[in-house]
Amino acid sequence: MLSHYTPGTLYNRAGDRSIAIIDDEKDLLFVYKKALELQGLKVVTFDDSVVALNELKERCDKYCMVLVDIRIPKVNGYQIINEIKCIDPSMKTILMSAYDVSELEISDNLNNGVSSDEVMHKPFSLIKLVKTVSTLL
Repeated sequence: MLSHYTPGTLYNRAGDRSIAIIDDEKDLLFVYKKALELQGLKVVTFDDSVVALNELKERCDKYCMVLVDIRIPKVNGYQIINEIKCIDPSMKTILMSAYDVSELEISDNLNNGVSSDEVMHKPFSLIKLVKTVSTLL
């Protein structure tokens, strides 16, 4: 078990909605998904940012949170957050990056009035992932 959370606890807070994780690293997607599913959450992963953005635009109400890598091919994480926040400003979002990301870079790349709820620097522990998601839910 990854933490002290009881399976199902986070599910109760997320309801029937899923968490979307977008990253071009398939191994990380698998690990993140399993860690969150062990907590009772529904998780949908995307390794293609265009497919992910189309899904989120068409079915935004299906999701309660989006975790997205900043530097992914085609549509970057900032663009995805900008689009999602236009559709649903209350959507919880987490930006992930293996690179140093300054507050200035984030504010320069997110639309005026748009912010991410959290920034997680890779590598991070699965316990940190679960705790961050739990806090935001």
